[in-house]
Amino acid sequence: MKPLALTSSLLAIVGSVVGLTPPAIAINVAYFAKTTQALYLPTIGGAELRLTQIFLPRGQWVINYSASPVNNTANDIVRCYVRARETGEILSIHATTAGVQLGASFVSTVSGVTLVNLSEPTTMVLTCTHDVTGPTPYIDPGAEIVAY
Repeated sequence: MKPLALTSSLLAIVGSVVGLTPPAIAINVAYFAKTTQALYLPTIGGAELRLTQIFLPRGQWVINYSASPVNNTANDIVRCYVRARETGEILSIHATTAGVQLGASFVSTVSGVTLVNLSEPTTMVLTCTHDVTGPTPYIDPGAEIVAY
Protein backbone atom coordinates (compact mmCIF):
# COMPACT_ATOMS: atom_id res chain seq x y z
CA MET A 1 0.00 0.00 0.00
CA LYS A 2 2.70 2.51 0.86
CA PRO A 3 4.53 2.16 -2.48
CA LEU A 4 1.27 2.81 -4.35
CA ALA A 5 0.48 5.87 -2.24
CA LEU A 6 4.01 7.19 -2.74
CA THR A 7 3.78 6.64 -6.49
CA SER A 8 0.46 8.47 -6.67
CA SER A 9 1.87 11.37 -4.68
CA LEU A 10 4.93 11.60 -6.92
CA LEU A 11 2.76 11.56 -10.05
CA ALA A 12 0.60 14.34 -8.60
CA ILE A 13 3.67 16.44 -7.81
CA VAL A 14 5.24 15.89 -11.23
CA GLY A 15 1.93 16.70 -12.92
CA SER A 16 1.58 19.95 -11.05
CA VAL A 17 5.17 21.00 -11.84
CA VAL A 18 4.87 20.09 -15.52
CA GLY A 19 1.63 22.09 -15.71
CA LEU A 20 3.55 25.23 -14.70
CA THR A 21 5.97 25.00 -17.62
CA PRO A 22 4.99 27.27 -20.53
CA PRO A 23 4.70 25.67 -23.96
CA ALA A 24 7.70 25.79 -26.29
CA ILE A 25 7.75 28.58 -28.86
CA ALA A 26 8.67 27.75 -32.43
CA ILE A 27 11.45 29.77 -34.08
CA ASN A 28 10.27 31.04 -37.44
CA VAL A 29 13.53 32.52 -38.77
CA ALA A 30 17.15 32.31 -37.63
CA TYR A 31 20.30 33.92 -39.00
CA PHE A 32 23.64 32.24 -38.33
CA ALA A 33 27.33 32.66 -39.20
CA LYS A 34 30.37 30.68 -38.06
CA THR A 35 34.12 30.92 -38.61
CA THR A 36 35.98 27.98 -40.12
CA GLN A 37 39.62 28.84 -39.39
CA ALA A 38 41.75 30.24 -36.57
CA LEU A 39 41.92 34.05 -36.62
CA TYR A 40 44.78 35.93 -34.90
CA LEU A 41 43.97 39.08 -32.98
CA PRO A 42 45.93 42.21 -34.03
CA THR A 43 49.28 42.74 -32.25
CA ILE A 44 48.17 46.16 -30.98
CA GLY A 45 46.14 45.98 -27.77
CA GLY A 46 42.57 47.24 -28.21
CA ALA A 47 42.55 46.83 -32.00
CA GLU A 48 39.44 45.05 -33.26
CA LEU A 49 39.20 41.83 -35.21
CA ARG A 50 35.89 41.23 -36.99
CA LEU A 51 35.22 37.51 -36.85
CA THR A 52 31.93 37.12 -38.71
CA GLN A 53 28.63 38.90 -39.23
CA ILE A 54 24.93 38.50 -39.92
CA PHE A 55 22.47 40.87 -41.57
CA LEU A 56 19.17 41.27 -39.71
CA PRO A 57 15.92 42.83 -40.92
CA ARG A 58 14.11 45.22 -38.62
CA GLY A 59 12.29 43.65 -35.69
CA GLN A 60 13.00 42.15 -32.30
CA TRP A 61 15.87 39.61 -32.13
CA VAL A 62 17.63 37.49 -29.55
CA ILE A 63 21.33 37.45 -30.44
CA ASN A 64 23.66 34.79 -29.06
CA TYR A 65 27.39 34.59 -29.72
CA SER A 66 30.50 32.70 -28.65
CA ALA A 67 34.22 32.69 -29.40
CA SER A 68 37.12 30.74 -27.87
CA PRO A 69 40.38 32.66 -27.47
CA VAL A 70 43.58 30.59 -27.23
CA ASN A 71 46.75 32.05 -25.72
CA ASN A 72 50.00 30.14 -25.10
CA THR A 73 51.91 33.18 -23.77
CA ALA A 74 51.56 35.63 -20.86
CA ASN A 75 48.03 36.34 -19.64
CA ASP A 76 45.89 38.73 -21.65
CA ILE A 77 42.26 39.83 -21.38
CA VAL A 78 40.20 39.01 -24.47
CA ARG A 79 36.91 40.83 -25.00
CA CYS A 80 34.32 39.69 -27.53
CA TYR A 81 31.17 41.56 -28.43
CA VAL A 82 28.42 42.21 -30.92
CA ARG A 83 28.61 45.60 -32.64
CA ALA A 84 25.99 47.13 -34.94
CA ARG A 85 28.04 47.96 -38.03
CA GLU A 86 25.86 50.84 -39.19
CA THR A 87 25.89 52.76 -35.86
CA GLY A 88 29.04 51.39 -34.19
CA GLU A 89 27.03 50.64 -31.03
CA ILE A 90 28.27 47.74 -28.89
CA LEU A 91 25.22 45.69 -27.91
CA SER A 92 26.75 43.02 -25.68
CA ILE A 93 30.29 42.46 -24.40
CA HIS A 94 31.97 39.72 -22.35
CA ALA A 95 35.60 38.96 -21.47
CA THR A 96 37.97 36.27 -20.26
CA THR A 97 41.60 36.01 -19.19
CA ALA A 98 43.56 33.73 -21.52
CA GLY A 99 47.17 32.63 -21.04
CA VAL A 100 49.48 30.17 -19.33
CA GLN A 101 50.07 31.98 -16.04
CA LEU A 102 48.19 31.50 -12.78
CA GLY A 103 44.60 32.71 -12.93
CA ALA A 104 44.06 32.12 -16.64
CA SER A 105 43.04 29.33 -18.96
CA PHE A 106 45.01 28.41 -22.06
CA VAL A 107 41.64 28.43 -23.86
CA SER A 108 38.19 29.43 -22.69
CA THR A 109 34.92 30.45 -24.30
CA VAL A 110 33.48 33.94 -24.25
CA SER A 111 29.74 33.95 -24.83
CA GLY A 112 26.82 36.30 -24.49
CA VAL A 113 23.19 36.85 -25.31
CA THR A 114 21.23 40.05 -25.80
CA LEU A 115 17.84 41.22 -27.00
CA VAL A 116 17.61 43.99 -29.60
CA ASN A 117 14.71 45.79 -31.20
CA LEU A 118 15.83 47.08 -34.61
CA SER A 119 13.96 49.94 -36.30
CA GLU A 120 15.93 49.35 -39.52
CA PRO A 121 17.94 46.52 -41.08
CA THR A 122 21.32 46.17 -39.34
CA THR A 123 24.50 44.13 -39.73
CA MET A 124 25.60 42.53 -36.45
CA VAL A 125 29.37 41.97 -36.32
CA LEU A 126 30.99 39.52 -33.89
CA THR A 127 34.21 41.28 -32.86
CA CYS A 128 37.08 40.55 -30.44
CA THR A 129 39.98 42.55 -29.00
CA HIS A 130 42.73 41.93 -26.45
CA ASP A 131 44.30 44.35 -23.98
CA VAL A 132 48.06 43.81 -24.26
CA THR A 133 50.23 44.93 -27.19
CA GLY A 134 52.58 42.13 -28.21
CA PRO A 135 52.13 38.39 -28.77
CA THR A 136 48.55 37.75 -29.72
CA PRO A 137 45.96 35.20 -28.77
CA TYR A 138 43.97 33.68 -31.59
CA ILE A 139 40.31 32.78 -31.84
CA ASP A 140 39.65 29.08 -32.42
CA PRO A 141 37.59 28.05 -35.46
CA GLY A 142 33.89 27.85 -34.68
CA ALA A 143 33.24 31.37 -33.36
CA GLU A 144 29.55 31.94 -34.03
CA ILE A 145 26.72 34.42 -33.95
CA VAL A 146 23.04 33.59 -34.26
CA ALA A 147 19.87 35.66 -34.13
CA TYR A 148 16.35 34.33 -33.82
